[in-house]
Amino acid sequence: MTSSLAQLRLVEARRQNDAARRARELRQNYGVHFYRPHWKQHRFHELAAATGRYCRFGNRTGKTVCGSAEDVAWLLGGRVWYRSSFDVLDGERRVVVKHVGSHDHPLVRSGIPAYPLKGLLVASDWDKAKEIFTNREGSFENRGELFQLIPTEALGTVHKNRGGNIDMIEVKRLTEFGGGSSLLFIDTVESFKHAWRSAESSDFDFIHYDEPPPQKMFIANKRGLTDRNGKFWINATPVEELWVNDEFCPMSGTNVKVAAEGLRFRKTERGGDRFIITASIYDNPYISDEGRGEFEASLSAEEKECRLFGLPLNLSGLVYKEYHEDEHKLHEVPAGWADYHLPPLDYTIRVAWDVHDAIPQAILLVATAPTGESFVYDELFFSKLINENMEALKEKLEGRFVLTSLIDPRAVIESPVTGESILDTLAAEGLYFDLGSKDMKLGIDKTREKLKSRTLKGHPTIYFCPTVQRTLWEISRYCYNHKTMKPVDKDDHMVENLRRLVLTGLDYVVPPRDEDYIPKAHRAVTFAEDLVGV
Repeated sequence: MTSSLAQLRLVEARRQNDAARRARELRQNYGVHFYRPHWKQHRFHELAAATGRYCRFGNRTGKTVCGSAEDVAWLLGGRVWYRSSFDVLDGERRVVVKHVGSHDHPLVRSGIPAYPLKGLLVASDWDKAKEIFTNREGSFENRGELFQLIPTEALGTVHKNRGGNIDMIEVKRLTEFGGGSSLLFIDTVESFKHAWRSAESSDFDFIHYDEPPPQKMFIANKRGLTDRNGKFWINATPVEELWVNDEFCPMSGTNVKVAAEGLRFRKTERGGDRFIITASIYDNPYISDEGRGEFEASLSAEEKECRLFGLPLNLSGLVYKEYHEDEHKLHEVPAGWADYHLPPLDYTIRVAWDVHDAIPQAILLVATAPTGESFVYDELFFSKLINENMEALKEKLEGRFVLTSLIDPRAVIESPVTGESILDTLAAEGLYFDLGSKDMKLGIDKTREKLKSRTLKGHPTIYFCPTVQRTLWEISRYCYNHKTMKPVDKDDHMVENLRRLVLTGLDYVVPPRDEDYIPKAHRAVTFAEDLVGV
């Protein structure tokens, strides 16, 4: 009896060992077929129609894996892993999507051209390129991402440069995708710095940056995408090269058209859509709590925000960390509004004006609904001339109940030539402003409280329309100086307006009845008449 039981256990152990060995062989031979993206990686692959994608991921989030899998998919002709059924998990290991695979699932071919392709992978230097992507030495687990993912039967010629580094990999396309061979070229930022003209000498169907490149390299490479209508993706922990954040987080300008999908917009002068997908180490369900904790313990406070959460290191001292784009930024026009910049006429309107000489005037408009929610809904940042801004503002405020109008205290400074101040100029045209507060610290504290506050249902109490592009750009990069621990006095015009308005309160006030309402333009006249007893 005992002998028989032992034999059964031995047979079962052998069976399990054989199954494990077979599974290992399949993974080694078919690589990318066994890739299973988590939720944030899945979003990256879903957005393949975009001209540019930015995975602004922290360390240990799987950014390199999903970027490499996308490379291999384009080279093969399709994302073969989407033919299988699997659960897409979030960082809490909850099922977000139950992906039902099929041979012709739309995600298999989405955005991938139906012919042999020419791609470029850019790493920081050749040592990193080998360590992360092209190592072929040692066990399968020690191979670079590309040689773990490219199926054995699809691997073609591998070329090395004079330094002995792999700089080109041929991948045979699957027959169901038309056959032929695609080529992946490998370059480095280090090489570009030594021979920058080399980046302009070729054209590509796609470019994958493993780390943010210098802007000059990006521009040079991107010229190579033009002829082929190519796409690019940046999968990086943004330690430096802050320009990448600006490329994917639009600033004010007529060249930007905001789309309804949220973290998407069209840059017409560069062409195509941009998507940014953010992820922290806590979004990766495949890393253990112990491994995460050990990595976190090795980082400084500044490094944690960058390497854990994917925040650019330049922005690790971000002032308004309570602002969350996916929560505070509207993705569709609110009910009852004619457009993003046209709230209903019964809303309470507040205006703030930050005065400038060398750059455009900055004017911000906030509307508060009868239900109590506030909306940063419009802005002006187009001209340095007072009169042009004044006329544009009067048009925007026509027929609206404006409760509060604040202006920078510098507006009271009188011209040595005319003896008039900006405040006088505006008053002469019926625009009366009070002086805004100079208390920066209190204004920041109150604004952070406002961003953090939630309704009983858990929704924000302040929202931002996608049309306030300058404001959104500023709030996404407004930082403390790490030496002085004061906010950097640059690119802070709209956020200054916002904190001044928040300090005065953003409560809803019922508009007065028409017969009782004295327009603000006449209130000062009435007050002056009272003073002199008229």
